[in-house]
Amino acid sequence: MISHPSLTQVPHTGPRSAPRPGRLAHGRLHLLLTLNSLVVVLISVNRKSGSTLAFVADNGFLRWVEIDNMLLGLCTVLLYYLVAAHLVTDSRHRRHGATVALGTLFTTGAYVYALGLGNHEITNYLHGRFCSESLPAICRVVAYNDDVFSDVVFLTGFTLLNTTVMLTQFLFPTDRAPRRWDNVLITVNALFIGVGITANLAFENAGFDPFVIGVTAVFALVLLKISPRQPMLRYYGIAYTVGLLATALIKTV
Repeated sequence: MISHPSLTQVPHTGPRSAPRPGRLAHGRLHLLLTLNSLVVVLISVNRKSGSTLAFVADNGFLRWVEIDNMLLGLCTVLLYYLVAAHLVTDSRHRRHGATVALGTLFTTGAYVYALGLGNHEITNYLHGRFCSESLPAICRVVAYNDDVFSDVVFLTGFTLLNTTVMLTQFLFPTDRAPRRWDNVLITVNALFIGVGITANLAFENAGFDPFVIGVTAVFALVLLKISPRQPMLRYYGIAYTVGLLATALIKTV
């Protein structure tokens, strides 16, 4: 198994100096979360814009929209990793067994996430291009991969990655409480995720997504109740609660 040095072996660097009054307490974390918000925006633009529907090659094996989604998926996994690694290095707590377990969980989640995303992008393209008018046997197989199997696999990986990040924050807490502007930036970035969740649940065929988002929201709120000062738990609690409540409101209007 490939190890994750930042999640498994982090030298203890001693007490960290507290930020000066008026400064952000979690600047690097805000940068990573802002990059994640940018990825969410790019995914939405890529999916909704018609500018990426051209074929990648003359044989028409895929369009740029599918290729872009897979590349943005890679960016998502890298950002999850960087956030988790930052949470470990930012904490004074050292739990070797926990880092090994979290590294294993992250590796599993990244593999399953990529497996589901790759399967979905390819079968979704084939389904939409060749199977919209009729459903021969091969199209039924493609449709099942597109609508059911890839969705289950993707959501499993998605849940494992998010669980890894939340557990990392919980097991490796920071001793620096978020300042006022930390809370503002955490809320703003969380709202980007909340809007993305709402767009997925309220305006598209949601499938298994509401159940997964609901379980993730409850898990985040439970951890937040236990450790209310941890920034990533606030981030998840806001993002998933807002996404669910906004979806419920739209569905009832």
